[in-house]
Amino acid sequence: MPILTSQFNDLVKNALVQWREEYEGVEKAARMLYDITPNENLTSEHSHIDSPGFAKRKDEGDQYAVGSPRQGYTLNLTKSRIGLKDSVTWEMRKYDKYREIEKKMRGLGESTAMRIELDLTHLFSFGFAGSYTNMDGETVNCVTGDGNPIFYDTHSITGSATTVDNENGTLAFNRTSLESAERLFRNMVNMNDVKVVPKPDTIITGDDPAITNVVAEFMRSVSAPDTAERSDNVYKGKYKHLVLPLLATTNLGAPTSTGRYFWFLADTKHKDALLEFSEMPTFQAPNPGSNGEDFDTDDWKFKSSASYAYGVLDYKWIVGSAATTI
Repeated sequence: MPILTSQFNDLVKNALVQWREEYEGVEKAARMLYDITPNENLTSEHSHIDSPGFAKRKDEGDQYAVGSPRQGYTLNLTKSRIGLKDSVTWEMRKYDKYREIEKKMRGLGESTAMRIELDLTHLFSFGFAGSYTNMDGETVNCVTGDGNPIFYDTHSITGSATTVDNENGTLAFNRTSLESAERLFRNMVNMNDVKVVPKPDTIITGDDPAITNVVAEFMRSVSAPDTAERSDNVYKGKYKHLVLPLLATTNLGAPTSTGRYFWFLADTKHKDALLEFSEMPTFQAPNPGSNGEDFDTDDWKFKSSASYAYGVLDYKWIVGSAATTI
């Protein structure tokens, strides 16, 4: 039985359901690392002011010392729009091809969710290099507010010549390298060259079984997983494990060996990775008030779109290791 013009509204409602189910069904792991806010402007500027540090001694009768909070670096974001369209042809409607129609609508939902996840993940995939060319031929800068790559051994601060290191080399994941990452957190300072105390709570990896299993064994073992005496495992339950399925992918989203063993230690309570939407992921159908047909093709056209900007303002919440082996 053909899908008639009178059934257009029902088709649109069903198409929206299919789009939403597929969009929501895509795992949004990378989005968990970002502070997500609406922002209707094309561009936005973000900066932070660090605390003035320690309170000063006040003797009897003396005035209080004046604090000196220090301005940090600034990150500018510019929105970009993504989208994809597809058509329900006359033949699909004539010959009742509901399965093909649903597949197209689900594909639109998946395409939007996957592209956002890919963009957000690739800031970390290419965060050691500092930039990459995305699938649209655009240069994406994977840098923090100081202009250096997200993972860098000599991040600068505005208050002194001190540098800060959040690059854990190419150390493979094990107890020694994890302690090295923890030590980098211990040595971090703010823009006034005052020690800060991030609280890392999550180990982040790609989805290669070799590294996900190593992390799982390390975190779940009752006894220490890497010592002959089998002492208590002090890391049991200390960290969560977040898997980014698209971490080891090319700019086109194809699997690659580069990044398959990368791992990160992060304080996910931070607010320094930013994701702003001026258009939340949206499903758009032809105007229900008409038959929705393209005059030249008789197609009913549907599309999925979003507009957003994203970036990393500060680096003191994450340490990365560009490991090449297990």
